[in-house]
Amino acid sequence: MLTSKRKAHLIVVTAFVLGIAVGVSGQYLLSNQAAPPVASTPVDVADELTQVLKLDQSQRSQVVQILGDCQKQSQELREQNRPQFQAIRENARNRIRTLLAPEQLTLFNQWIKDLDARREKKGKQTNK
Repeated sequence: MLTSKRKAHLIVVTAFVLGIAVGVSGQYLLSNQAAPPVASTPVDVADELTQVLKLDQSQRSQVVQILGDCQKQSQELREQNRPQFQAIRENARNRIRTLLAPEQLTLFNQWIKDLDARREKKGKQTNK
């Protein structure tokens, strides 16, 4: 027979192990859960709004036009601000470079090159 002290230890250890198992399972489920599709084009958004709001064809056409205009203006604003963001990014990179040893600097520069390539690739995919 187990003593009450041993029972208490067993309960604590079991609760701890179950807590870990539940936490790991929850984390796995959350990280592997697919995000709901997001309407990405003016036509996709207009289609969704047509279903939700029961838009007629005229309203839908106007919504597509409005969203297209908004998307164009947003893109123009991003292009206008891009040089400022690039300057901030380059300033941060230069500040980091001053902290690094020569061998670290080589690795950092390669990392930056790879990061910029991924960013460029992502930008091209987004603009399609």
